[in-house]
Amino acid sequence: MKVIEKIPNMSDNELSRLFANVMDFIDKKKQLDDAVRVKEAIQQEWQRRLNAFEQGKYKAETPEKGVLSTIGYRVGNDGLPAQKRKLLLDYLIEEILPPVGSPAHMAEWGEPETRTRYMKAHRVIQVLASSGKTLGYMDKATNEWLEDLKYLEEAWGHLR
Repeated sequence: MKVIEKIPNMSDNELSRLFANVMDFIDKKKQLDDAVRVKEAIQQEWQRRLNAFEQGKYKAETPEKGVLSTIGYRVGNDGLPAQKRKLLLDYLIEEILPPVGSPAHMAEWGEPETRTRYMKAHRVIQVLASSGKTLGYMDKATNEWLEDLKYLEEAWGHLR
């Protein structure tokens, strides 16, 4: 099957899109045997990449939709009030995260309530705040990211 041959060369985002498509085929029971074979090939590739990541030999691609947006975290003009953002940041640190992107990307987030999880969350929000400052027209979002960084440091900094 041609698509299976292409899987090792696909990006993490391409694999995620292919996985979503395959799961639609499986759900609708269309070309079920082929869809199951493709799903299994994707899973094998994800496991290979996860093993390589754990050996320090693979850097996961940033997914098209990140963990923060997947859990509903938003800042800026269409953002959430501070209290709701804090609730989501606590969830981000304390709980099991929804799968986003590849298993190797999720491994970067580590386990709940660990230094790895705290550092990844802090780094992601710090990069967003820095980007907002650079762009210059995102003052509200940038200020909220900076507030949220301060909250993370106060509430979860002991994990550093």
